[in-house]
Formats: sequence, C-alpha cells, structure tokens
Amino acid sequence: MNRRALVACAVIIGLLGLAALPAHAKKKAKSGGANAVVAVIDSGINPYHVTFRDDSPLAYKHPSTYIPGFPKDAQALRLTLDAPDLPTALKEDCDEWEKVETGKLYWVPGTKIIGGISFQTQSGSPCTFSGGGSILDINGHGTMTGSRATSFEYGACKECRIVAVQFYEKQDALDSVTWAADNADWIDAESNSWGPILPAWEPTGSTLFTAGPPLVRAIEEAAQKHLAFWASGNGAASRGGVLGHPTIITPHLTPSAIIVGGVDAGYVNLWPGFPGHVVSDSCNNWAAHNDSLDESGEKVGSGTSAATPYAAGGAVYELLKAREILGDQGTGVQDGVVAQGPKGLVDSGPLADGKFTLEEWKRLVFVSATQRPKAQHDDGPPCDVVDGGLYSATPVAWSQVPEQYPEYMNIGYGAVDRPAMQLAVDIMLGKSEMPDRSDTDEFFAYDHQVRETTYGVFSKP
Repeated sequence: MNRRALVACAVIIGLLGLAALPAHAKKKAKSGGANAVVAVIDSGINPYHVTFRDDSPLAYKHPSTYIPGFPKDAQALRLTLDAPDLPTALKEDCDEWEKVETGKLYWVPGTKIIGGISFQTQSGSPCTFSGGGSILDINGHGTMTGSRATSFEYGACKECRIVAVQFYEKQDALDSVTWAADNADWIDAESNSWGPILPAWEPTGSTLFTAGPPLVRAIEEAAQKHLAFWASGNGAASRGGVLGHPTIITPHLTPSAIIVGGVDAGYVNLWPGFPGHVVSDSCNNWAAHNDSLDESGEKVGSGTSAATPYAAGGAVYELLKAREILGDQGTGVQDGVVAQGPKGLVDSGPLADGKFTLEEWKRLVFVSATQRPKAQHDDGPPCDVVDGGLYSATPVAWSQVPEQYPEYMNIGYGAVDRPAMQLAVDIMLGKSEMPDRSDTDEFFAYDHQVRETTYGVFSKP
C-alpha cells in the first residue's frame, strides 16, 4: 500500500476513533452599491415576516435592473405586507398565490427576497396555509434557515439578498440543486440544510432515503460552480446517537462541497458529523417563525440545519465586503471570479491584484474561521439536557480546550462567526495577514483525497 493510501486509512481510522471521545427591528437595506446573493434550498419561506423586509427603493425594482444575469421574465408576487396577521394577509393575497407555477421564478417587492422558485407540485391551498408547492413555507424549516442566513435581526448577512428554492421529494431536490448551480452567474452561494435519511449509498438513486449517483453528481457539479454549503449530521440515522459519525462515509458530502458542523454557544458539541470544514452554532438559535408576521425566538433554530445557513451567510457577507472594497456591483461567478476592480486599491491580501477568485474566497472563509469560538448573541443560549436531549453540548467550552488539541478533528478550520467575518475583512483590507493554518490544511488535503476516491464510487451507478 502506498503512502497516500496509508494516510487515507489513517484519516478514516482517526475519525472513527474520535467518536469514542468524551430584539428585532425592521431596518432598511442598502439602496445601491454592492450586492450579494445566497440561495437557501429548503421548504420555502414566509415572505410576510418583517425580518425579510426591505424599505429601500431597490426592493421595488425588478432584480434584473441591478443584478446582471437575473432572469428578466421573473414575475413579481405583490403581497400584502401591512396586514394585521398572517391569515388575513393570505386571504387577501389568495389570487396572487394561486398563480404561482412550479419551476417558475418569482420575486417579492418590499423584501430582500429577490427570488422564489418551487420544484414541488402544488397541493392544497396556500390561501389557508395548507398544502405545498407555492414557495410559501408551511413546514417552518425554510423560514428558519433563511432567517439564519439573511435576517435583519440576527442573520449572518443582514445586507444580503436571498433566493428561496423549495423542494420536497427526490426529483425536486435534484432540480433545486441543478437550478441553483445553473444560475451561479448571479447566485453567489447556496445553503443546504438537508440530506438523505440514511448516510449511505444506493446505486439506483430512486429515493431520498439514501444517496444515489444522480444526487451525488449534482451536488459536486454545483459545488464547483459556486460555494455550496451542506449540513453534516443530517438524516435520522445520523441523529440516532449521541455522537456524530465521520462525514467521510456520507456520499452526498462530496469533495468540493463545504461541510458545516456545529458548536453550541462556544461549547463543544459532539453529535454533528465530523470533520466539517467549518462550523456555526447548532443548538438554540435565534430564528424567525413561519406562521407569524413578526415573531422570532432564541430556540427556533437548531442543529446543523441552523448552522449551515449562518455559515453560508457569513461567507457571502465577506464577499459583499470584497465587492464594496473593489467597487464591484455584480453578483455570481464569472470565469472563476467573484469580485473585480482596479489593482492597487489595497496594498496586500487577496484583493491587491483587483481580482477575487472563487478559490480565494473559499480559502478566506476557511482560514479566517475562529479556532476557539465563544458565545455570541446570534447563537442564542446553549442547550441543556432538557432543551437538547442527547444532542446538548458538553460542559467543555472551546476557550478551555488546550491549544495543542487539533480542533480540526471536531470543527475543521473553526467557526464562521462575527470575529471570523471581521478578520476576513481585515485580511482583504491588508490590515491583517492570512493566518497560518498549515496543520489544518494538511489534514484536509488528505481528507480531500479520500473524498475524491469515494466520489469515484458514489457517482457511478
């Protein structure tokens, strides 16, 4: 057996061994300048919630007028945003909701929701908050994830625009991932807080019960077009025990996907799959309710479902700042470049040459991540046995974990949190140097080799 194979085996064995170790206010978005867009692929969205509002003039213009590449044929959903309650709003907007068609793109004036598309066959009536397939989120999961990414209250990128992509079944999921990737020329990143029920491979790919080749290929292709964030520890089997399982054995977590794990208000949390590339808070998160106009709570979000959109939103926030520095008003990925401007606007760092590439952006997200994260407001309170059950945090804070312990075994490069976002901005401005993450780089280089090998198996029928 050659050295690479030996190291790959060591990575897997090491991961398996590790499992045994012990106020909200409505605000205005910017009316012009730089923009950034994140697609949340989930159960839809509650477009009436105040946390997605935008009172700026930009929110009433067709997105194609300020986002190059945005489909000009996207239709407006002109919703009643001043109703006293959600049932009244839905009743008043019944005709508007019933015109929504599967596979068509819409946008919502007066909000930061520049895109909404459903690949789910419509059933029931959205006018009575039942059924599905109308972009409207009757499940609650999609509104939670969307608010973790872009909420004005506690989202990672309060200034970013959002696209809600709704799905329910296997073919819907494939269509959703493919659609987001095909629109990478104006969608910067995608967030996926879902996965097959079992972290296993099944060659026909007939259902979402397990991962099959079509889904695995779609995920990898999407992750090569723009940043694609995926939650670890998803599925009933993954949450069936106190400790997480190695992400290396989960087929849909492909070589190019960014895998998101969890911490809990700065505490070590063992149940998510490991190692993720980055983490965010994964228990008791601030998030918006799907059945209210204005209610949110500190325990609405949970799991890597909540961590993933926050990490994606944080990454897109960093991209937004890069575009502000370079004076770039575009969005999406063009020929591997995500932001562009004159050379020499900053003296050093990834923006010094006037081009910020997709790979540089991904690298910045990784190396700026906080190695020993601490609690912050966006996290909400830590879980306890009552709140989190088997998935509650350990009594060990990351700030207490010795520096010599390799954090990448649990949380990869670290947390995408407020300190990480600020560090990323300082690096782009030339105020801080890129941190030396060589040990983590080496670990993930071997991890990547193993994922490429397994992808060669999982992507073939």
